Amino acid sequence: MLKPPLFLIALLCLLLCWSCGPAAPEQQTQAQNAPPPTPVDEDAAILQLSAYLIASPATLAEQQQNDIVNYAMDELIPLERTPTGLFYRILSEGSGPALEWGDYVEAHYKGYTLDGQIFDSSYRKGRPLRFYIGNMISGWNEGLQLIRPGGRMALFIPSNLGYGEKGVPDGKGGFVIAPDAPLVFEVEVLRKLNE
Repeated sequence: MLKPPLFLIALLCLLLCWSCGPAAPEQQTQAQNAPPPTPVDEDAAILQLSAYLIASPATLAEQQQNDIVNYAMDELIPLERTPTGLFYRILSEGSGPALEWGDYVEAHYKGYTLDGQIFDSSYRKGRPLRFYIGNMISGWNEGLQLIRPGGRMALFIPSNLGYGEKGVPDGKGGFVIAPDAPLVFEVEVLRKLNE
């Protein structure tokens, strides 16, 4: 008489364990590709960013600086700026010595335009990129030296530190990245590699 209830209890426990299992790969990928968190204090973020706005932009670089700052204001992303005009946000500094020019690293990344169009992603390709800091676009070469292995950052790159007036042709008469396009890259340096 006790066998059917024990069987049902065991089956119920099995179903509960199965339903509480690990997240599906799609959910894990969505978490990895989540946008940077927004700051708690909206007014402070806008005040900090407004200092970077140029009242009457006269050059493409100045206009792109305003475009990047306006994008960050709309998304409430606090940014820092380097003297070259690179904007960035460090999401996680990582650990160990800071990355340097010539370091060979492995990183995941997602690149998109200010209108949100993704043009490249190592996550989509299913494998991280291996490269030397110094062999990439100027915005990456400069920005990645601000973090350490294991670090994550968002880079907001004006075109003069990206692909410039040539852009990246698609081989079909169009462009993967339009000429003079400012870009956003979310980069996670997985590790520093031995050569």
